[in-house]
Amino acid sequence: MIQISILVFAALAYYFAVFLKNKRVGYSLTTIFIVLFVASIGLLVGNEYSHFGMEKVTNEKTFQIQTVKKGSNLLLYKPLGTSGKEKVYIYRTPATENAKKPDTTKADVNVTNKVQRGDSDIAKVDQKTTRWEYKNDFYAFLFNLSNNNNEFIKQTNTFKVGNDWLVLTTNQASQLAKKMKDKNVQAQMKQEGEAFVKKAVAQEMQANPSLTNVQQQQIIKKAQAQYKAQATKEIIASLK
Repeated sequence: MIQISILVFAALAYYFAVFLKNKRVGYSLTTIFIVLFVASIGLLVGNEYSHFGMEKVTNEKTFQIQTVKKGSNLLLYKPLGTSGKEKVYIYRTPATENAKKPDTTKADVNVTNKVQRGDSDIAKVDQKTTRWEYKNDFYAFLFNLSNNNNEFIKQTNTFKVGNDWLVLTTNQASQLAKKMKDKNVQAQMKQEGEAFVKKAVAQEMQANPSLTNVQQQQIIKKAQAQYKAQATKEIIASLK
């Protein structure tokens, strides 16, 4: 609306200055419309560069995420630029579980991504997005042709995953998968894993000789998971 008003005020100022026979009245009206013209320009510039008539609105939402690679607790990211400080995280949600392309965070300098680990069975993202929105319908009507409502300001994505999740670059994930398929690595992990589990069971049996078969199986399962996590971290460390 303000853009149209600018054109109308300019046209009226010209008309009254040139075509009105009573020059005194014409110049008075011209002055009024020139003032309105300048004021409208000022409002438009204020809206464009200082977001006049707008306010910052932050929306928060939380949604569940899934790993890109099924069967593993893996959160991937891709470093951007030469410094690698900016990252794009790659994940899926229950809605995009079978989609061709996974979800990604926004590649923008005003997007901050964080990862928090904890004792959680469900991985999720707390997302806070801040945008410019018009304060009321009057400002929305006044600057409706500017097309800047809901203009993006910043976003913070906090990924909350379990302690058993791995956070790797896409390159590291590719190298890790290759390493895990190596027969020598598999043989070494099998040998070391059996020794690790045997030692864990022996320690628990020494502390509590009356352990039932069910309890022993639980200890074995826990020890296997611990060894796998430990061995995987050691392999990842060698990739860096």
